[in-house]
Amino acid sequence: MTTVYVNGKFLAQRITGVQRSAWQWLLALDELLAEEEPPNESWVLLHPAGVVCPALRAIRCLAVGRARPRSLHWWEQWSLPIAARGELLVTLSGSAPWLARAQVVTMHDAAVFDHPQAYAPTFRWWYRHLFRHLARRARRVLTVSAFSRQRLLATLPLAEHRVAVVPNGSDHLAGVRADPQTLARRGLQPGRFVLVVASANPTKNLSRLVEAFGRLPAELGLALVIVGGSDDKVFATHSSAGDGHAVRRTGPLDDAELKALYGAALLLAVHSIYEGFGLTGMEAMDCGCPVLAAR
Repeated sequence: MTTVYVNGKFLAQRITGVQRSAWQWLLALDELLAEEEPPNESWVLLHPAGVVCPALRAIRCLAVGRARPRSLHWWEQWSLPIAARGELLVTLSGSAPWLARAQVVTMHDAAVFDHPQAYAPTFRWWYRHLFRHLARRARRVLTVSAFSRQRLLATLPLAEHRVAVVPNGSDHLAGVRADPQTLARRGLQPGRFVLVVASANPTKNLSRLVEAFGRLPAELGLALVIVGGSDDKVFATHSSAGDGHAVRRTGPLDDAELKALYGAALLLAVHSIYEGFGLTGMEAMDCGCPVLAAR
């Protein structure tokens, strides 16, 4: 029986949209494999030692090496392909190992080519070279939307039959209980704040929204709540110096807090200049939150 390995780097990362997709695809894949009788392959999730592996029915977990958050890149590039032993390796999020021979990889978008100015120079250089290399060598490329597929085909040396679309969903929040203390902790009132869930990537267009929000009459009594993290090693530098008193940046939040904000916000603003999919808009609507979106 052949073995298929899954890149478990995302288990050691903070959850953003990319890691969210990987988690949900892994769980769905495990359910599909559990229904196979008899199984056609043996599936193994390779992950750094020290992280908690999810309870899976058909996919076996195997710890490989040890990677701290700052060394995950080297774990993926060296320890992972060695452990995969030349067998098929499936990566469900972000980057993938340069040296692995047989791969299925996931590219969520072509933003590093379409909006290179949004990324830090070293990250931009590495990802552009890596994506071109993977496009030539990977057996299959997965992406999350017809738009992303179109841009990847236009940017990379890929034949159409090698790129498949696996759309995202929003049912991952269905089983989450909203944290009832979230609004009180943040000093927020239901229906009195506009919500943004976005990283500090310049393509998210946060500075323009903050500028526009600052033009609203103060007597409206609205707050602008921005949820999301930043990473100067990935994105071009940004500043919150223009934030007014009504702008509140929470940093990353867990699902229970996020669901509480979705359920109480006046609306979610999705004002990005570029999105591979736009997962937060779907999450918000699934929680009953209206969405104001740019094209």
